[in-house]
Amino acid sequence: MTGADNPELIKVRPKGQVTLPQRLRESLGVQEGDYLVCEQEEDYIILHKAPVWKRASFNDGIWKLIGTAEDKEGKTDVSSEKHKYLGDKS
Repeated sequence: MTGADNPELIKVRPKGQVTLPQRLRESLGVQEGDYLVCEQEEDYIILHKAPVWKRASFNDGIWKLIGTAEDKEGKTDVSSEKHKYLGDKS
């Protein structure tokens, strides 16, 4: 059963807030902390779950691969400068 088959009325609260009905949250697997993409199509508001990617870290295997390549300046281990991309290691 889709939302079009069984629409629900929701109220817009202060600051434009709405509560997604529990049935829809459960059906779509939307949980607290998830991000939704909000789009407009004519007079419709479309929400869908945003894809989530794991944040890069200093321990990611990609740095081993990057360290094996030669960059434009001829350096062969650019992974030693990964702090430029990820910030200071905490």
